[in-house]
Amino acid sequence: MYASKSLRALTETAESLVYIEDLSSKKGFLQSINPLVKVVVTLFMIGISLFVPWLTYLCAMCAIPLFLALVSKIPLKDFMLRTTLIPAVAASITLPTLFTTPGNAIFNANMGFFNLVITFDGLQHFLVFSLRVWFCVATLMLLTLSTGFTALMQLLSSLRVPSILIQLFSLTYRYLFVSIHEVQKVLLAKEARTYVNRRTVNLEGLKHAGALLASMFVRTYERSERVYMAMKSRGFEISNSAKSSFQMLHWKDVLFAAPTMVILTLFLTL
Repeated sequence: MYASKSLRALTETAESLVYIEDLSSKKGFLQSINPLVKVVVTLFMIGISLFVPWLTYLCAMCAIPLFLALVSKIPLKDFMLRTTLIPAVAASITLPTLFTTPGNAIFNANMGFFNLVITFDGLQHFLVFSLRVWFCVATLMLLTLSTGFTALMQLLSSLRVPSILIQLFSLTYRYLFVSIHEVQKVLLAKEARTYVNRRTVNLEGLKHAGALLASMFVRTYERSERVYMAMKSRGFEISNSAKSSFQMLHWKDVLFAAPTMVILTLFLTL
C-alpha cells in the first residue's frame, strides 16, 4: 500500500505540474502582457541564449526568468520544479564532456584500469550547456504559465498555424489529464482491494506495479478509442474556427519588451 500511495501522490504532483490555467489567471506582470509580445520576446530570449558563450553571462541571464516569475506571482518552488526535469536529463546526457574535453585538469581519480580526469574546459562546457537548456525551458515555461493553454492555442490560430497541429496540441494536453485520472483510479482500486501495511519494496510489489502499468495502458487506449469514436459520431472535423486574438499594444507591453531585448543584446555584444 505504501508503494501505491507513493505512486498516487506522484500522479497528483504530475497533474498539478501539468495544469497551467490556474497561474495564468493570476494578476501578475506577465499575465497582463499581450500574448503576441510574449511570444516574440520569448523567441528572442531563446535565440540570444544560443549565442552567449560565457558562463558568467549565462548565470546573469538566468536571473531574468526568476525575476519575471517573481513579479508575475508564480511560486518559485513550483517554477523550479517545472523547469528542472528537462535540464537534468540534458545534463546527464552531456556528463561525459567533463572527461572527454581536453584542457587543464582540475580533478583526477585513479580507477585502477583508467583515470577519470575532469578538465576546466570540460566543466565550463558542461555548465554552459546545462544553463542554456535551463534558460530556454524557463522562458518557455514562463510563456505557458502566464498565458494559459487556451490563449496560446488562440494565438497560434491567429498566426495561421496549421489547424491539425493546433488540434494535436489540444488533444494531447487534455488527454494527459485523462491518463493521469485513469492511473489514480487504478491505484485507488488496488488500495481498496489489497491492504498491506508494509513500507518495503520487494519483487512482488514490483510485479503488482508492472501489472498496474499494463492495465493503465490498456484502459487509456480503450478510452481514447471510445472518445475518438464519440467525437466522430458527433461530426468532429479538424478546422480552424478560433477567432483572432490580436490585441492592441499597451505601455506595459513596450515596458516589458524593450528593456528585456536591450539587456539581452548587451549580454551578446559585451
